[in-house]
Amino acid sequence: MYCPYQFRHFFYLSFYILYLVIFMRTYYIFDVKEEFVNLYQDRPSSLYSILKQLFYLNKKDLTYGVQVFSSLTNKIPRLSLDKQIYIKYHKDMVYTKTDTEHIINNLYKDEISILTVKNSHLLLTTNHSFSSFFHILIDYNPSYFVCDFKNQDYFFLNDIKILV
Repeated sequence: MYCPYQFRHFFYLSFYILYLVIFMRTYYIFDVKEEFVNLYQDRPSSLYSILKQLFYLNKKDLTYGVQVFSSLTNKIPRLSLDKQIYIKYHKDMVYTKTDTEHIINNLYKDEISILTVKNSHLLLTTNHSFSSFFHILIDYNPSYFVCDFKNQDYFFLNDIKILV
């Protein structure tokens, strides 16, 4: 039997899922070496340009790209960072962790953010322009460099001005 409430609920749920899929942002977060942070702090567009070229690099130039990337960035201490984030936030109601992903599902802010810690970078997928994970990561390393290659957005975490 047809029920208008069920149809409306299904419609809203479908629209919300579609909204999340379409408007999710993907941030790549890098631990740039200190000498390059000092060099590019006033010119982050140059650093973004280098990382963007590495991101879209051809497979035949992969060996060269890995060398440039490793000279530009520090390796992420994956296990240590995973553990620190979990220990600090595991009691928060909006936080959960799966094997490799830290998840914030904050219904009050209408935020869904998923942070994956890798050895070379952090991968953050969120439906907000400013994820709650930025607050968490700023405490860990304020000089992380954040790139959204799809939307051509980039910044150092320490450049974020947080309004209270």
